[in-house]
Amino acid sequence: MDNITQTQSDSVADSAQHLFSNKTYLDLLVVGVTIAVTALIRYASTSNGLKLPPGPTPAFIVGNMNDIPVFEEWHTLSQWAKRFGEIVYLRVFGTKMLVIGSYRVANELLDKRGAIYSDRPITPPMMEMAGFANSLTVMGNNSDYRLRRRLFEQHFRYSVIDRHQPTQIRETHKLLRKYLESPESWLLDTKYTIGAIILDIVYGYRVTSDRDEWVEIGERAGTNFQRSVKPGAWAVDVLPILRYVPTWLPFTGWKTFALDSTERRKIQVDGAFEMVKQAMKEGTAHPSMVSRYLEENENGGDIPEVAIMDMASDAYGGGVETTLSSIYGFLLQMTKHRSIQQKAQAELDRICPDRLPTFDDRKKLPYIEAIAIEVGRWHPGVPQGIAHRLEKDDSFEGQFLPEGSLVIPNIWGMCHDEETYENANVFNPDRFMNAAGDAIDLSVHDPRQMVFGVSH
Repeated sequence: MDNITQTQSDSVADSAQHLFSNKTYLDLLVVGVTIAVTALIRYASTSNGLKLPPGPTPAFIVGNMNDIPVFEEWHTLSQWAKRFGEIVYLRVFGTKMLVIGSYRVANELLDKRGAIYSDRPITPPMMEMAGFANSLTVMGNNSDYRLRRRLFEQHFRYSVIDRHQPTQIRETHKLLRKYLESPESWLLDTKYTIGAIILDIVYGYRVTSDRDEWVEIGERAGTNFQRSVKPGAWAVDVLPILRYVPTWLPFTGWKTFALDSTERRKIQVDGAFEMVKQAMKEGTAHPSMVSRYLEENENGGDIPEVAIMDMASDAYGGGVETTLSSIYGFLLQMTKHRSIQQKAQAELDRICPDRLPTFDDRKKLPYIEAIAIEVGRWHPGVPQGIAHRLEKDDSFEGQFLPEGSLVIPNIWGMCHDEETYENANVFNPDRFMNAAGDAIDLSVHDPRQMVFGVSH
C-alpha cells in the first residue's frame, strides 16, 4: 500500500512538473488567476445579492487610478454617467468611490439620507501634508466640525448676510473705477477686489494698496487647496508611504509643493488671526467675523481660538476662489455674447438710468438675475463637488453602496444635464425667464440647489 501511494505521488509530481514546464499552460494559469482575482475584487462587496454600480473596468491591483484624469475630471465623470448611469463605481487600490451624476440621486442620498452620508473621507495624506487637515471640507462629522460649521453659518446665514453689503458696494465701486482707468489690468484688479471684500468681512482688514500682500497670501492658499483636494490626483493619497520620500529624489515636486503650501497656510491662518488680536488690543479693529467671536470669549464665551482661526481661514480661502471663478465666468460670457450683454444693459438703464444699482434693485432686475443663475450653472465654482464618506452599507434602486466609499457629487455634470436643461452646453439666461420675460420662471430647476446644496 505504501509503495502504491508513493508511486501515485511520484506520478502526480511528474505531471505537475510537466505542466509548469509548458509555457502555454503557465500563461493560461496566470490569466485565469488574474481574471478570478479581478472579478473577486470587483464583485465581492455585495449585500443580499445586490451588485455594485457599473463603472469602467478596473486594472489589476491599481484599479481605476489611470482612468481618473488630473485636470477637468468633471468632463470624464459626466461621460461615465451617460455610459454607466447615475451612480458610477470606481476603485483606486483599496479606496472605493461612488460618483453621483444626477441631482435626483444626490438629493436622495446626500440630503434625505444625510445621517450616513454627511461624514468626510479620512483626510488624504496630500491634504494633511499641504496644511489643510483642519479644513471644514475634509474634517469628519465630529464635534470639532460641527462647532466650526456653526460659527461659519452664524456669520453668513441668509438672515444676516445683508450686514456685509456696504463692504461689497464700497469695493465694487472701486473696481468699476479701475476698469475704466486701466482696463488692461482687469484680471488682477478683480482678484484683489474679491480678496479685499472677504478680508474685510472675515478679518476686518481694509486693503489700501492695489497689490496687497494679504490678498496674495490668501489667493495662493485657495489655489493650493483646490490642487490638494482633488480625489485621485496624487499618488501619495493611494500610497501614503510616499510621504516619507526625501525631496531630493526625482519626481518629488509634489512634496515640495506640499511643504510650500503648509508654510503659506501657516502664515495665512496664524498671521491674519494675530493681526486681528493686535488691532483689538490697540482699539483699531474693524467689525469682523474673527473680532466678533474673540469679543464673545472676552465676555465669557469659550470658543477655542484654533476653531476661530481655522474657520476664518476656510471662509477666506474658499470664498476667494469660488467667487473669482464665477466672476471670470461672467466676464467671459459677456464678451462672447454681446446680445446678452446689451439686453442686460437695457434692463439696467431702465431701472437705474442715472445711478449705479444697489441690492434694493435686485428684484427689479430679473434678467440680470437670470444671467447670474446661468453663470453658476455654466461654470460652478466647485465642479466636482466636495467628497463625502458613506458611514455604513446602503443600497439604492437595486445597487449595493458599500460602507467607507468616497461619494463624489459631479456638480458640473448635474448642471449640464440635457434632461434638466435643454441645450445645456449653450449659455442661455433666457432658460430661467418666464414666457413674458419679466420674472424668473420658478418651474425651471434652480442650479443653485446643486451648486450650494449637494456640493457641501
